[in-house]
Amino acid sequence: MPRKNLKMYELEKEKYLGNTKNIFNTEGLAVVETEYKNKVYEGWHSHNNAHITLFLNGGTTEKRKNFSETVGPGSLLFYHSDELHLNQNTLFPSRNINIEIEENLLKELEVNEAIIEKSVQNNVLTKFLILKIFKETQSSDSFSSDNIRMLFSQLSNSTAHLERFDKSPFWVKSLNELLNDCWNENPNLNDLAQVLQLNPITISKHFPKYFGCTLGEYMRRIKINRSLSLIQSGSENLTEIALQCGFSDQSHFIRTFKSQTGFLPKQFQKL
Repeated sequence: MPRKNLKMYELEKEKYLGNTKNIFNTEGLAVVETEYKNKVYEGWHSHNNAHITLFLNGGTTEKRKNFSETVGPGSLLFYHSDELHLNQNTLFPSRNINIEIEENLLKELEVNEAIIEKSVQNNVLTKFLILKIFKETQSSDSFSSDNIRMLFSQLSNSTAHLERFDKSPFWVKSLNELLNDCWNENPNLNDLAQVLQLNPITISKHFPKYFGCTLGEYMRRIKINRSLSLIQSGSENLTEIALQCGFSDQSHFIRTFKSQTGFLPKQFQKL
């Protein structure tokens, strides 16, 4: 299809193919909650502004120029401004949070779309920051706009350690695989060092450099991320989920969940 025919499907600011449920605007940034309850247009289209989409419910098959992938709850996608894409086989109902970014904000923060795209690779942290941004829109007060911009600034500044991770020693990637394999356990430095045949001091000294946080914070992020799908499935109670995710009790799990996402588990379950 010629490009000139595709222009008619270029969506303007804050416009998406589904039904817009809520929009929160702050300078240079819009948070748009979108629902898909019925069949929508499945052809090529684009958006005026760059945006990040977090899938809360449902899913779709996303196709771009050079690749396609099937995404579901918890998936993150980044779209450049005017980037052509299409969606097929959408599951109904589906629900997304879209963080739409205007060019003037990128200039103000001295970042570009490529940096924001890379930040999405920091999947779990970006997901939690978006949930915190979304929470601010639900309990909007005089501080919400500033809080949302600060949270987005954290997101846009979260790429430095990713570059170091890409160039890291082999043991760093082995450690990352190990931590994600034993996500529901509570390994200490000595346990990890023994498996990797390293000095515990080596891990302790270099962990923040390559992972962007402490070991404990990283493990809490992994555990809470794993709990998201368990909570939304509704098949188990919070005590069972807490134990499955390696928390000593339900209250510890609830506190950690809120600190990471901004939501209480029961609030998240109702999203």
